[in-house]
Amino acid sequence: MSEVFEIRFDFVEKWGRFAKPEYLQIYLYILSQYKKTGKMPKPAAVAKKLEKELDTIEAALEFWATAGEMVETDGGFVFAEDAPKPKLKAKTESIEKDTASKFRTRPSYASAEIDAAASVNKEVDYLFREAERILEKILSPSDFEMLYSFVDWLGLPVEVVIMLLRFAAGRGKTGKRYLETVAIDWADKGIDTYESAEEYIREIEVKLSNEGKVRGILGIYDRALTQTEKKYIKLWTFEKNVPTELVAEAYDRTVAATGKLSWAYMNKILMSWVEEGISTVDGVREKEALFKLKSAPTKEKSGGKKSKFDNYTDTNKPDYSDFAEKILEDMLEG
Repeated sequence: MSEVFEIRFDFVEKWGRFAKPEYLQIYLYILSQYKKTGKMPKPAAVAKKLEKELDTIEAALEFWATAGEMVETDGGFVFAEDAPKPKLKAKTESIEKDTASKFRTRPSYASAEIDAAASVNKEVDYLFREAERILEKILSPSDFEMLYSFVDWLGLPVEVVIMLLRFAAGRGKTGKRYLETVAIDWADKGIDTYESAEEYIREIEVKLSNEGKVRGILGIYDRALTQTEKKYIKLWTFEKNVPTELVAEAYDRTVAATGKLSWAYMNKILMSWVEEGISTVDGVREKEALFKLKSAPTKEKSGGKKSKFDNYTDTNKPDYSDFAEKILEDMLEG
């Protein structure tokens, strides 16, 4: 007789969220009696011991069988791990349990398991109904499995999954592969709250908006940007917060100097302005005007330094400054 018994971590992680507390109580009591005596207790005995209706005990047993934790046999319900193994080809795909493989292979779920989760968890049921509205279609069994995996496998809250679906639908990308890729990316980045998802989406929208503006400035309409080009745009508009008017100015100067679009040349121009704290085109021009003023040569005679004779003033030299005016007055008087 064992005084202690183990409960699987994945069981607690999953059904601690999705199962009714009453069903969990019944399951744990039956498991404790099974571990203690080696025999499954009768439903009537469980009902009497827990002071519950027999119908409640039977409903709980059917729930756990639907969820795959128990199996109904001719002799009653037994735990799935102790059920007779069917003479079928064993599953070749195993579900990785460790963290390292968590985001590599999505586990498969039986329809009965998903239905059971939705029946006892209003949030999961709401996710499915909201997904049909956002994606504008009736969900297929594979859709249900994918969406349920986002909650169960990746651990994303329902409200975050709904935000993900709205974000994808807004971009016109609702294919399964795209949705799963984004969900894994969000889980990997720790985007697991409404606030963090909202902030991430805002950053993405700003990035896409700036990317479109820069494409317009550079006249790139008929092709996709390369990864290097995207990195430059991200650096300028997202990381360094360079206004698009400065990007346009740098582009004009790049073409004037090189005769073509040179991303590296543009980058040097923009980074030099960033280092100098310049954030407007007027700021660029003011900086250049100040530089020209400081670098302009002082006005001196072409002969170089003055000699002591250059400073001599001849006091006997006649003053002709009023000579022309005097002649004009004489002519008028005559």
